[in-house]
Amino acid sequence: MKKIYVIIIVAAVLAVSFLYLSDAKKSIFTEKVGDMTLIRYETGETATKQISSMYGLKDVPLEKAYSAVYKSNRGTMRMWVAEAPDHNVANDAFNSMNSLLGGSTGHEGHEYSGDVGQADSHTGHNDAGMNENFTKPVKLDIMEFVKPDVYMMNANNAINYYYFKMDYKMGRVYWIIFDSPDLDYQMSIVKQAVMDI
Repeated sequence: MKKIYVIIIVAAVLAVSFLYLSDAKKSIFTEKVGDMTLIRYETGETATKQISSMYGLKDVPLEKAYSAVYKSNRGTMRMWVAEAPDHNVANDAFNSMNSLLGGSTGHEGHEYSGDVGQADSHTGHNDAGMNENFTKPVKLDIMEFVKPDVYMMNANNAINYYYFKMDYKMGRVYWIIFDSPDLDYQMSIVKQAVMDI
């Protein structure tokens, strides 16, 4: 009888350990964002290499780097997160990146109008690392709260979203790209990502 209790206790400890380790391996990412499921993530050197080649994000001073791929039957979402060593450094880097991309200062009151900034389309940005299919970022009005500001732009023939989140000890710059053409779906997932990750 004691052997059965020992086996049950050992099995319970192993099960709890397995669940804890599998959650810990997901790093900062949740298993699901809306109806999308995490299918792959990277941290450390692999994520750092990805971020270091990305226009805008490559200039964020990195302490930690993360990347993830989420998938659903409606499309795929790729996310990169650059974490700076200090929230002030991250904030400065985000503001610099946003300015470099042509984003608003946050006081213009831009809102999603459905044209993804086509009226503000720029050409000839090859010197800045962008191709001809680059539009000025538009500040979205999708969050009930003021922060974080979420920006959307068209770059490299895909809709890109980026934003900045911080607490008292660190700051993270997030970049998201979808392959789904459904903008309403994209924005619902971005909103969920902002709240959950």
